Amino acid sequence: MAGLFFVLAAAAGVVAYLKLGTIVKAAIETLGPKVTGTTVRVGSVSLSPLSGSGRVRGLVIGSPAGYKAPSAFELRSVRMAVDLQSLRGERILIKEIVVEGPVITFEGGLGGSNLSRLQKNVESASPAAPASKSPKPGGERKIEIGLFKVTGGKVNVRFTALGERGLSVALPDIELRGIGRKSGGVTPSRAARAMLSALTCSALKAAAGAASRLPAGAER
Repeated sequence: MAGLFFVLAAAAGVVAYLKLGTIVKAAIETLGPKVTGTTVRVGSVSLSPLSGSGRVRGLVIGSPAGYKAPSAFELRSVRMAVDLQSLRGERILIKEIVVEGPVITFEGGLGGSNLSRLQKNVESASPAAPASKSPKPGGERKIEIGLFKVTGGKVNVRFTALGERGLSVALPDIELRGIGRKSGGVTPSRAARAMLSALTCSALKAAAGAASRLPAGAER
């Protein structure tokens, strides 16, 4: 998710300015809530305008309204690399976005949860209609993501029926390659949907595995 917001900031051209970390941090905290429909906070952002590499630390995405968990995603460290030459063209190439050690909180039941609600928010903010092959003047820049990877994560599972008790399970590693490659690039919002969907689906599978170890009906 941090990579998604960095892409949005890069697509807007902020990478061309000084004090990149401060500018991108502000962009994440401004654009993030418009995509997720929740609070978005960032600890710090460090970027190199010479190498195109960067790191976002302490990205916290809140749970949707109606849920008690203070956060849905805690992305403690996200590193990324951008092909700087691609910033001059119509398509921005993000070489990699690597999320290290995320903590995801699942709250609810298998019939509905904070994660499924969050994903619906993103889908509502991201039009499903295919983007045209060439962006209109002043429109969203297209992007391509070479690698999106998530490693060493865990899911804190809080089933509503269990009250304050919860479980912690490992989040299976995620690896997506070539987002937007076949279509000649996608808009940042569509890339966001792909990354969040991968994270959410993996977390939901982990939660379902935890539910299988509970007494019948306890997960509802």
